[in-house]
Amino acid sequence: MNKVWGHIKRSIWGRPTHRANVRFLALPKRRAFSLFGADSVSSVAYAPDEIILMLSLTGAAGLVFSPLVAIGIALTLLIVVGTYRYNVNQISEHGEYELVLHRLGPTPALAHGASSMVDYVLTVAVAISAATHYLLTIFPHLVPHQHYLAASLVIAVTWLCIRGLRFTSKASMVPTYAFLGILAFTGVVGIYQYYTGTLAMAESSTYYVIPRGGLESVVSGLGLVLLLARAFSSGAVALTGVSTINSSAQFFAAPQKRNVATVLMISGFVSSALLLLVMFLVHAIGAVVVQEPEKYLMVQGRLVSEGFRQKPLLYQVAETIFSGSLAPVLLGYATVGILLTAACTAFAGFPLLTSSIAENKYLPVQMRALHSARLHANSVLVLGALSVLLVFIFGADINALIQMYIVGVFTSMCLTQSAILRHRWQQLRITLERFKRRKLIRDVLVTSFGLVVTAVSMLVVLLTKLTQGAWVSLILILLTMGMMTLIRHHYDYVDKDLMLSQDEESLEQARALPSRVHAVVYIPRLRKPAARALAYARASRASTISAVAINVAEQSTKELLKKWDTLGVPVPLTILDSPYRDRVTPLIEYIRQKKAQSPRDIVVVYLPEYVITRWWERSIHRRTVHKLAQRLRHESGVVIAHVPWSVGQEQGIIQ
Repeated sequence: MNKVWGHIKRSIWGRPTHRANVRFLALPKRRAFSLFGADSVSSVAYAPDEIILMLSLTGAAGLVFSPLVAIGIALTLLIVVGTYRYNVNQISEHGEYELVLHRLGPTPALAHGASSMVDYVLTVAVAISAATHYLLTIFPHLVPHQHYLAASLVIAVTWLCIRGLRFTSKASMVPTYAFLGILAFTGVVGIYQYYTGTLAMAESSTYYVIPRGGLESVVSGLGLVLLLARAFSSGAVALTGVSTINSSAQFFAAPQKRNVATVLMISGFVSSALLLLVMFLVHAIGAVVVQEPEKYLMVQGRLVSEGFRQKPLLYQVAETIFSGSLAPVLLGYATVGILLTAACTAFAGFPLLTSSIAENKYLPVQMRALHSARLHANSVLVLGALSVLLVFIFGADINALIQMYIVGVFTSMCLTQSAILRHRWQQLRITLERFKRRKLIRDVLVTSFGLVVTAVSMLVVLLTKLTQGAWVSLILILLTMGMMTLIRHHYDYVDKDLMLSQDEESLEQARALPSRVHAVVYIPRLRKPAARALAYARASRASTISAVAINVAEQSTKELLKKWDTLGVPVPLTILDSPYRDRVTPLIEYIRQKKAQSPRDIVVVYLPEYVITRWWERSIHRRTVHKLAQRLRHESGVVIAHVPWSVGQEQGIIQ
C-alpha cells in the first residue's frame, strides 16, 4: 500500500530535486524564451481587444487611432526592455525584490513584493480567462460552464507547474513556438492579401457601434488625449512579463547574464512586432469589439441579444484571412496553448519572489524554497488557490480583470529602476576617475529615461483606470503589505522571546537544572501502553511519580482499581472525578496544582497511546491523548512524553 501511495505522490508532485541541482537548471535560450517570454508574447492575444474596447467608446470614429496607440505601446515596451537589458547585470545578480530591499530599504521592498505578488495572481487569472474566452469561441456550447472551465484550467496548470521548472520548460516549447509560427504565417498572408487588394473585411466591420452618451465628440483636443490615454493604459498589458525574465536568471544556462539579455531583447522585439502586426490587420479588416454589446452594438439595424458573444480580434483576423478553413481553429488552439504557458511563467516567477520574501521573514517560512522538501510546491499551491478564487469572483471576465492588472507591474518596475538609479547616483558622487564617471553618467541618463517613461505610464494607468478597477489592485497591495508586516512582527516577537541572552546571569539560568522533576502518568485504561508508560516513568528516576485516571464511569473506575492492585506497581494512583465526562480538563487542573506548589519544578506528563496502522481504523478510535497533548503544549514548565504502542507489532512491555 505504501509503495502504491508513493507512486501516486510521485506522479502528482514529481521527483524531489537534489540540493546540488536546486539552483542550476541551466535552461538554454530557446527553452528559456519559450517559458519566460510567453507572458509578454501572449499579451497579443488580448491587448488588441482592450485597445479597441476603449476606442470604441466613441463609436467608429475613435477606431482610426488604434495604430497610433499600438505604436505608443510598442515604443514604451522597447524602452522598458532596453532599460532592463542595460541594467541586466544588477537586476539578475540580486533579483528585483532583493535589489530594492538592499538599496531602498524594507518599506519600498515591502511595496515591491506586495505589488509583484498581486501582479502574479492577476497574470494567472488574466491568462486563464483569455484562454477560456478562446475555448468558448471554438466550443460555444461550453459557455454556461465558463467558471468551471476556467477553474479547471488553473488546476491543470498548477499540477503541471508543481512538477518542477525543468518539466514545465520542456512542455512550454510546443505551444509557444506553434503560436509564433502560425501567427507569423497568418500575418504574412494577411499583408500579402492587403497589398494585392484581396484582403476581405471582417464580419464585425458591418456592425454599428453606438457611441457612449456624449463621447462622440471627444475625438479632438483634450478629449482625444484622454481617449488615447485610456486605450494606452488598456493595451499596456503588453509590458507584463519583462521583470520575470530578469528575476529568473538563475535558471538560465551559462553565460547567464548574456543569455538573460538576449532573451529579454528577443521577447521585447517579438512582442512589439506582433502587437503592431495584429493591430495593423485589425485596422485593415475593420474588426471591432465593444463593452456591453447588448447596449452599444447593432447588427443589421438591431441591438444584439444579451447572450451575444464577440469573437476575440485575433480569431477574427485569422477567420477573415483564412475564410472557410481550419486555420482560425488552429490559431485558437495555439493561442490557448501560449496563454496557458504564460500562466506557467507566473508559476515560475511567483515562488522565486515568495521564497526571497520569506527569507526576510515577511511571509510564512513554509514558502522558503530551500527549506521545503518539494522546493516551490507550497508557493505554487498558494498561487493556484488565489487564482481560482479570483477567477470565480470575477467570473473569468477578462475585461474586468484587465482593469486591475498592470498597476502592480508598473509599481514594481518603478521601484526597481529607482533602486538602480539611487545606487548609480551614489557611485557617481564618489567616483573621481574621468572615464568611469563618463560611463556612470551614461548609466544614470539611461536609467533615468527608463524610469521617467515607466513612471509616466504608471501615472496614465492610475488616472485612467483608478475608477475602472485599479483601486481594487491598490487595496489588494495595501492589504498584502499589511499582512506581510504582521508576519514580520510576529517572527520578530518570537525571536526576541526565544533568544538566549549572552550575559553571564542569563547563561547561568539557562544552564541551571530544575529543582525537582515530577512524573505524571495518564492512565486511560490499564493495558499494555499504560504499563509501558509507567515503566518509562519509573526508569527516569523522577523526584516523584504519580499515576492519574479520570473517573467518567463508576464501574470502569472500580475495575481499574482492581487491576491496579493486581499489577502491584509501587506508584500511587490518583482518581480525578469528572461528572460531565470531560477527560481533559481535570488532568490539566491537576497538573496546574502541582506546578503552583513549586513553580521552579518540572512536570513530565507521560501519555500512553496505541498506534493504528490502517488509515480507516483511526476514525473509529478516540483521540483523547491528542487533545491532552494539544492543551498541555500551552502549559509552561510541562514536558510531554508520548509513549506509543504499535498494535499488532509489539512484543513485550519494554522493547
